[in-house]
Amino acid sequence: MGIDTLEVLEAAGTKWNFLPFKPGLVGGHCIGIDPYYLTYKSKILGYEPEVILSGRKINDNMGKWVAQKAIKEMIKSDVQIKGSKVLIMGLTFKEDCPDLRNSKVVDIIKELKEFGIESVVCDPVAEKKEAMKEYGIELKEKDEIEGVSGVIIAVKHERFKNIKIEDIKKFYKKEIREKVIIDVKGLLDKEEIDEEINYKRV
Repeated sequence: MGIDTLEVLEAAGTKWNFLPFKPGLVGGHCIGIDPYYLTYKSKILGYEPEVILSGRKINDNMGKWVAQKAIKEMIKSDVQIKGSKVLIMGLTFKEDCPDLRNSKVVDIIKELKEFGIESVVCDPVAEKKEAMKEYGIELKEKDEIEGVSGVIIAVKHERFKNIKIEDIKKFYKKEIREKVIIDVKGLLDKEEIDEEINYKRV
């Protein structure tokens, strides 16, 4: 419907009993896995835990959805898909935590690869050796990033919060006129977005 999710949550938050669950990539070793223990036992006891399984189905497909959203927006912005590079900001399963276990960001990277897109991954919190060992992903420093055709902000690290739109623009190929940014967690201020940016929140 084109309605901003964070604005909806802000409006809903005016009600006294509202809980602000924000969309994103729900991985990790707790919420991403533990519900399956409960659903397994529930089924043994004869109960079909539909709500839990529906929630996990949505969460388990979010990485693929984010990647496809990025691809669709790049096509709309006349950006070549095959052979392009996309910057992924964040790899850990949650903000300000170095833990890479069951990170759903990896699902974004896999889906982009299916379309011939190379992912350039930057995460100042994750351990470089661990990222390479677990996923074969080489983490890049900020000054190593150039020539990308799109940006996906996947994790809302505190260290990313000071980044400006003008800084992000420097990562793109010079010929990219409309720069696609997919902001999974609503890190950027919408007021700073200008006409050069095709900006979408989840």
